Amino acid sequence: MACGLPRALQVALAVRALSLALPHTFFQPDEFYQAFEPAYAVVFGQGHLTWEWRDLPLPEGVAHTWWTRVVTGGRLRGWIWPGVFVLAYKLVQVLALDSTDLIVFVPRVVGVILAAVTDYYTSRLAGKVLGEGYAAGALFLSLTSLFNAHLLPRALSTSPETLLTTIGLYYYPLPAFRPASLGATCVPSQDGTAEHHEAQRTCGAMDRAEGGKTRPSSDNMLFAAAVAALSLCIRPTMLVFWAYLHLETSIRHWVTHGATATFCLTADTLLGGLTVLGLSTLLDWHMMGRLTIPTLSFFHQNVVRNVALFYGGTGLLYHLVQSLPLLLMPIWFWWGEGFLAAILPQSMQPPALKKLDIPLALSTLGRTIVVTIATLSLSPHSEWRFLHPLLPPLMLFALPPLQASYKPTPMGYHSFLTSVRQYCRLPSRPCYLILLCPIIPYLYLNSFHGAAQVAVINGLRHGDFGAASFVVALMPCHSTPWSSHLGNIPGWFLTCEPPLVPQSADVHWTQQDLFYASPVTYIQHVFPSPPAKLSDVPTMAGEERMPSHVLVFGEVLARQDTLGNSSLSVEQALAERGYHEKARLWNGFDFAQDEEKRRGGVRVWTHGESYDLVGEPAA
Repeated sequence: MACGLPRALQVALAVRALSLALPHTFFQPDEFYQAFEPAYAVVFGQGHLTWEWRDLPLPEGVAHTWWTRVVTGGRLRGWIWPGVFVLAYKLVQVLALDSTDLIVFVPRVVGVILAAVTDYYTSRLAGKVLGEGYAAGALFLSLTSLFNAHLLPRALSTSPETLLTTIGLYYYPLPAFRPASLGATCVPSQDGTAEHHEAQRTCGAMDRAEGGKTRPSSDNMLFAAAVAALSLCIRPTMLVFWAYLHLETSIRHWVTHGATATFCLTADTLLGGLTVLGLSTLLDWHMMGRLTIPTLSFFHQNVVRNVALFYGGTGLLYHLVQSLPLLLMPIWFWWGEGFLAAILPQSMQPPALKKLDIPLALSTLGRTIVVTIATLSLSPHSEWRFLHPLLPPLMLFALPPLQASYKPTPMGYHSFLTSVRQYCRLPSRPCYLILLCPIIPYLYLNSFHGAAQVAVINGLRHGDFGAASFVVALMPCHSTPWSSHLGNIPGWFLTCEPPLVPQSADVHWTQQDLFYASPVTYIQHVFPSPPAKLSDVPTMAGEERMPSHVLVFGEVLARQDTLGNSSLSVEQALAERGYHEKARLWNGFDFAQDEEKRRGGVRVWTHGESYDLVGEPAA
């Protein structure tokens, strides 16, 4: 344990730190607008706060009760996760380094640390559930997971949710270790208490504890409940996961230990959970200046009112046919074997599955995951990353099938990769497939795809495209970072806020809708004011200060109005207003962009005299 850190954590930190050598690419707006921007606004006094960070409007005629003030008219986001970046930005500010690139580098370091700690606890969870012999294999799967590598170091709220879910499971009193395939040769465990762990792990488990010793039990219901509550305060989507797991645990304790033990278990759960909820509420009260409970507001807006559907709908099979295949690439086959062996009764399993050592805890996690995914699939709006907190426990199911086919290599000199494979107890071909398969997609996604959307804002801060006095982004909403990367340069971008008042839902037009409906007419008659309905357009819009820089995707330049009679293109309309193209930045392959509007690369247009073009034509 050099430097006082466990060896597995040192390895994880070293591997995750490699991502800092790559450019910061764009994946989801929430990475910037639900973490960096609010934190930057607190420390530096400026930053774009989206509608989730403002008081929600109340429908007309609604009575002003406690519920409407705190929940219906509250705010959707809490300050626990952005608070981490408040501390990071404050550190940079105190060191007087906020004018350097550390302002964008330090938040990335936070993500690397979070990802590494998640990897470490994934290995510890495997050691607890499956036995110490599986810990190294779990670390290998976590570090080579494309989904983890691409998302976990990012400031998405699902990243701390994934970390806290994994830590919570490690300390949760799961059923004691016992491989199901060992049958009567081992003493069956009837509870999850610490007394049974060591005795049962000697029943044929592949333990690799140092010095031949098993680790002491990590069960701590009070701490596990507190960590789970912290996760739910950041993002409440795993509520079903923890509720079902606790229900099954309570039933098991009632059967094996009686009412008193179950009461103590529930008391610890309530004490840990309510304490964290209370502290979270106090933090939000301090930051917002009034009482709000973001978890309840989140539930009200996204479940009761279903506001999230505004950003797109998904079907019942979305997580089954899209999310899980992406999360589990490329361990689908081994995961499927292990998962079926965990959730199917022995009488329904083929002989190959019956040979796998599936502990009771893994079966419990399997049932909990099934219930969770089935419930989340009922939501009309989902994204791949919503299942990210389930990825660490999901990877555990692949380990029994993988290690079942492992055959040790005879002693002697081995290459580094062979030594790693043997330490992780993984068969040769699956090991190299798992290691090599994600490399090319990872390098593309984290070096090129969406890189220009971040690089252009950093370039404006550095003055790479000339001195910027005012910046406008005529792009799909939240296509780039903003103040957290732009600094103190003023500007605005197209917004796409959902209809927050039910009465306006049928006639709701966002700034993005208005611009793309008639981009040429807008540039000719409304710009440089933001898009607005005709009745709201300022009468003196043409006399406002012209932005020094306009950002667009190349795709929009050839567009003409879909509403109106103008025959000009956007490119011609910008030229008429005195703009010239200054730079073209490649943003990855157009066919890989998530929507057509983001094709054509990122273009920088500047006002005034013509400049030499920077960059290559966008593909």
